[in-house]
Amino acid sequence: MFRIEVFMKKCFKNPKGSQVLSDISWLGIKNIAKIEYCPLYLIDGDVKIEDVEKIASELLSDKVTEFCTVSRCSDLNSINVNSSVPSLSSSVSIIEIWYKKGVTDTVAESIVKAVKDLGITKDVKVKAGHKYCLYGTISRAILDTIVTKLLANTLVQEYEIK
Repeated sequence: MFRIEVFMKKCFKNPKGSQVLSDISWLGIKNIAKIEYCPLYLIDGDVKIEDVEKIASELLSDKVTEFCTVSRCSDLNSINVNSSVPSLSSSVSIIEIWYKKGVTDTVAESIVKAVKDLGITKDVKVKAGHKYCLYGTISRAILDTIVTKLLANTLVQEYEIK
């Protein structure tokens, strides 16, 4: 199984992160300096690393504005916070959000179909998620508030804060 993270290149703004930061300030939370967002994908199946790198670079990321990382991971159904963001410090909180098992993930379903269009004939399972890196000193209670009010629908999504 493979984990793909898609990051904005440093010379480009992270629009989703900026929007979430703005939304958080509307909640009255002011001690967050910056938020970085990246989509996450778990790919499982009898595929080679080269196939996954092709999926990441040709399907899941924009070569001009983004770069991606591909790493091996253990379980498609587990949330595994594995930070690929360089130089994290103790003032960074990472939030990952995934659909709960059994909930339809339409993005993942579309990716499975698009993988076939890339010429990869092996069957794959895909799970799509979201990763937010919040820079600032934030209590666990405030992080839970941010997630439950802005980032996740806890009826259908699960999250982990690290």
